[in-house]
Amino acid sequence: MLKNYFQMAVRSTVKSGMTSLINLIGLAIGIACSLLIFIYVNHEVSYDQFHSKADRIFRVLSIDEALGVSNSMVGITIPGVGAVMKDQLPEVENTVRMQQVGQALLTYEENSFYTEHTLRAEASFFEIFDYELKEGDRNNVLRAPYKVVITEEMAQKTFGREVDPIGKSITLNNEQEYEITGILKDQDKPSHLRFDLIYSMYPAQSDSGLVQYLNSFNNISMTTYALLKDPAMEASVEEKIEPILRENEVPNIWKVTLQPLSETHLNSSNVIFDNINQNKGDSSYVYSLSAIAVFVLLIAAFNFMNLATARSTKRAREVSMRKVMGAGKTHLVIQHLGESVLMSFSALVLALIMVSITGSIVQLPIAVEPVIYLFQNPVSLTAILGGTLLLGILAGIYPALILSSFEPVKVLKGNFSSSGKGILLRRVLVILQFAVSIAMISGTAIVYRQLDYIKNKNLGFNKEQIVTIGLNNQQMRESAEQLKNEFLQLPGVSYAATVSSLPGQGFGRTGLRPEGVGQEEDPWIVSIMTFDENFIDMIGMEIAQGRNFSPDYGTEEDEAIIINEALAREFNWEKPVGKKLFFGEDERTVVGVVKDFHFASMRHKIEPIVMIYQPGANGSIALKIKPENMKETILQIGDSWEKVNAGMPFEYTFFDEEFGQLFQSEESFSKLIVNFTWLAIFVACLGLFGLASFIAEQKTKEIGIRKVLGSSVSKIVALLSKEFALLVLIANFIAWPIAWYAMDTWLQDFEYRTDISFITFFLAGFASLAIALLSVSYHSIRAAIANPIKSLRDD
Repeated sequence: MLKNYFQMAVRSTVKSGMTSLINLIGLAIGIACSLLIFIYVNHEVSYDQFHSKADRIFRVLSIDEALGVSNSMVGITIPGVGAVMKDQLPEVENTVRMQQVGQALLTYEENSFYTEHTLRAEASFFEIFDYELKEGDRNNVLRAPYKVVITEEMAQKTFGREVDPIGKSITLNNEQEYEITGILKDQDKPSHLRFDLIYSMYPAQSDSGLVQYLNSFNNISMTTYALLKDPAMEASVEEKIEPILRENEVPNIWKVTLQPLSETHLNSSNVIFDNINQNKGDSSYVYSLSAIAVFVLLIAAFNFMNLATARSTKRAREVSMRKVMGAGKTHLVIQHLGESVLMSFSALVLALIMVSITGSIVQLPIAVEPVIYLFQNPVSLTAILGGTLLLGILAGIYPALILSSFEPVKVLKGNFSSSGKGILLRRVLVILQFAVSIAMISGTAIVYRQLDYIKNKNLGFNKEQIVTIGLNNQQMRESAEQLKNEFLQLPGVSYAATVSSLPGQGFGRTGLRPEGVGQEEDPWIVSIMTFDENFIDMIGMEIAQGRNFSPDYGTEEDEAIIINEALAREFNWEKPVGKKLFFGEDERTVVGVVKDFHFASMRHKIEPIVMIYQPGANGSIALKIKPENMKETILQIGDSWEKVNAGMPFEYTFFDEEFGQLFQSEESFSKLIVNFTWLAIFVACLGLFGLASFIAEQKTKEIGIRKVLGSSVSKIVALLSKEFALLVLIANFIAWPIAWYAMDTWLQDFEYRTDISFITFFLAGFASLAIALLSVSYHSIRAAIANPIKSLRDD
């Protein structure tokens, strides 16, 4: 019986020719899109899930409610919080404190190079997290001063394959030696933490400064994680930490909250000072792409149902003969569902081939071949096979019921006509698939407009042709002035300046009070940066009032300060120059005001910032280079570096590329949206193409009669096209409000955003109508120019 069903399914599929091919390709594209998105989404939601205690691990975040702060969620907290949580809260089983050091200069014998992701952590790091060690005792590798654990890749880069690194010593930033006590297996599972090496945050007996720092409650600089005994204790911990903060004289404006580890990657877009959170994602993007996967799959399924119900008239005689010969309704339903399931699994095979080919083009964030990724997990394999079976059943159930309900007597007498319900269903499905397509076109256009707005908005500075060089140790910082002078002698360098950090790299924060406000009042918390007299001119910031720093005044380092317009507005200062700002007992006078500039993502409002004159040691040197002969200039910069810092590796970055990383997630999201939107439109048009082919075939005689009676080709084309045009117009009115609501909600995440214009929806509607008419025009014109004698002669 099953063999017979299978043979009939194969014969019917092959006999259908073009219709079956269109169905197969449409389903395959829909499944391939869904699989590609599934890989991306599964990767995003699986961050940090490999830790056995993941459900009990929480990140300790701070809530900053200070005056002047608009972005209140902070990724770092008070150093002493971790210790008191572990010692005084019974709900807390363990804690670990760590700091993202970033780039560090590693030296072993004569070999020196920079690490990219250096972490400093307490010994409890390996008690909480399950990062696997290839060598070393995870309970003790960091439980002593000046110990370090490095990855396999870093070990090979430093020592080669022949040398055992355990017990060897390396020097970091030419300042301190560390003994290697462990080798980390290279991490292939998604984690928000990235590191080349981890060195111990363990005080030596003589290091009273570190002990004092770890127990302090007067600054915010530490990333802290807590392991709770039960995840349900989260609220209790947040409640109990509150009085402890006040006992340690932490102001009421500063609070602590817990973030589950599972939310760290996708739900931290509103968190600032979050450098430890690498490759930060966004849950709204995951939800959007998941919805697109469903939409594309639905469009493909709608196509199948459309074409299957449309074909029912051609199979009416076959089904009726089977009924006359004794076939029951159940047998017929099983037979036609079998055809649908066969088509679905055939499409899956073709989809897997498409995924394998296009995986590298889409640039999925996985280390293995996409098809291997899909099948290496038994759960995902079961989901794919089960989903394909369900898709085949859902897509084929209605056509199967339609076909099995034919009345043999009417059909065999020739009195059979298309079902009104079938025609209505086809129209509804066409409307739905184009409503989805139009909503996706509109959404894609708005995403692109927002991205274009971000890229082209006036940032308040010029990021082009600026090269930055990190000064990672004290020796480099001490040679900063000599380096500047060397660089300025190069013909390709226009400016050279030292700066603590550039916009987008993250600034520190400080508390201050404006003149007239007493010490008993809460301070304003503002961002702070330091630089020399060349920086403002080099980066192209515009001074709105007052002047730039100048060494000619002699007292700039101790007395002068520059603010931005946001700070002046915060204090209602119309003429800020000459006003006083107090940093505890330190008093400074405002000498200039720069126009507001963006130093964080467009999701965040421009906050107040103060700028202090520091001509010598800073975190970086920034160079403005001329666009001509850039490669030669970079080589000359490297030579100048070697002249001053002999033996130290020379590394640089282009500021525009680094700043652009602030918007990397938006850009990646927009590319994915665009690609999948075009695929959805293609699938919808493919179905429309097949449906138009069938309708044109159905109306062959009618077209022949109309031509004989004098109808023109244009009138016949209009006749066949007007129904589809009407359906697409209806789809527009359904799609527009849905797309507007969805995109307005998405744009609310951005403090600086584009407007939603009705023209966007109108153009999307016009484009969808044009695409639909182009899809049906081929068959319309072909039917209209056909010889009417052949169609009228055909029985």
